[in-house]
Amino acid sequence: MKCHVPGPNVKVLGRTIHALARFGDELYLESLPDSILLRTLNAAESAYAMIKFNKNFFSHFNYNFYSTEDNEGLKCKISMKSALNAFKSPTHMDKQVENLEIKLDPESSKLIFQLKCKHGIVKTYYVSILDCKAMQAVYTKDLVPNRIISSPRILSEALGNFQISDDQVTLEATNQSLILRNYVDANIDLTKIIRTQISLKPSEFDSYTIGDETTITFTLKEFRALLAFTEALNLPLQLHFETTGRPAVFIVHNGTTFEAHFVLATSKPDSATQASTQNSSRTDKKRKEVNNPVGSAKKKPHLDIDISKCLDEDSHLFNYIDIPEEMDLRPIKVTIDGNSGDKANDPEENMNFDIPGSPTSRIKIKSVFKRCFENTFDPRSIERIVLAENSDSD
Repeated sequence: MKCHVPGPNVKVLGRTIHALARFGDELYLESLPDSILLRTLNAAESAYAMIKFNKNFFSHFNYNFYSTEDNEGLKCKISMKSALNAFKSPTHMDKQVENLEIKLDPESSKLIFQLKCKHGIVKTYYVSILDCKAMQAVYTKDLVPNRIISSPRILSEALGNFQISDDQVTLEATNQSLILRNYVDANIDLTKIIRTQISLKPSEFDSYTIGDETTITFTLKEFRALLAFTEALNLPLQLHFETTGRPAVFIVHNGTTFEAHFVLATSKPDSATQASTQNSSRTDKKRKEVNNPVGSAKKKPHLDIDISKCLDEDSHLFNYIDIPEEMDLRPIKVTIDGNSGDKANDPEENMNFDIPGSPTSRIKIKSVFKRCFENTFDPRSIERIVLAENSDSD
């Protein structure tokens, strides 16, 4: 097999490799008389991706270049990490790469990627072939009752509200709305996690057909990956699904150039934990009230008292107290009495101390600013003693 990919399409091929890398660790390549297939499968075997590049995607395509007797094409499996080395920066590849040549010799153990860049620079990558076999998933996309065509941006914005730690997402499809919420295991305490639920109206989609209302759950990591791939290409996303336990198929295609299928396995959500957010919160409140009605009644006033006390303490940074100008403070008479009878009868131990009272605020002010409270100086109040007479006028 030998084919040439023009510069603008190299960017699409690079984005494809990066999207498949978020699914699995191995890349299956198969050449057919009219197309090339790229497939991958995740480690849990719950997500499968297949991207088909038709003959018109390439500027030159020859599937039996090295052997004219081969009518079935070639199949090989390579490491995804090795394939990523040839497409490190897919965003700028269309500006740097003029042509990409892919060669696969049945007698060789290497898959060759040759990038012809600007200024005569040629980069060649030799990728080792791990196995010579193909992979095929069994699923259907035509005879399904539920079909949705949507812009990937709408679903991406909806998933932006979910937590990064969420592993799965539950999709509830009805004729009135499409509900997305994070999946929560039945063994997890609902009071310690964040529940997220997004409701989308049918008018927000390009096409919305629900023949059988159902609820399905699938992995969120692969769902984010296919949405990012679709949004980067600015193409609509088609969702075909049946009922619980049947795979959900996401399709992206660009006319007759290429077509991508992303198949995600579905599971039935736990009805006890996957109810709507409002119903679950109401159930939890009722359950707490029934289990401990007395304890909740006792704790609530205590909590209110603590909160009001904090508000009173924090309402002002400084507490001002009005002190009267004149306050009658009498000496306080303190008597020290011992605990034992001997000490109580001892005249030296049983002594009375007269402690003078604290001066008022005005006395303190007069003692500190004594000069300020004195009368204004009058020179007539001083005796007129002449120390030196005036000199003569002469």
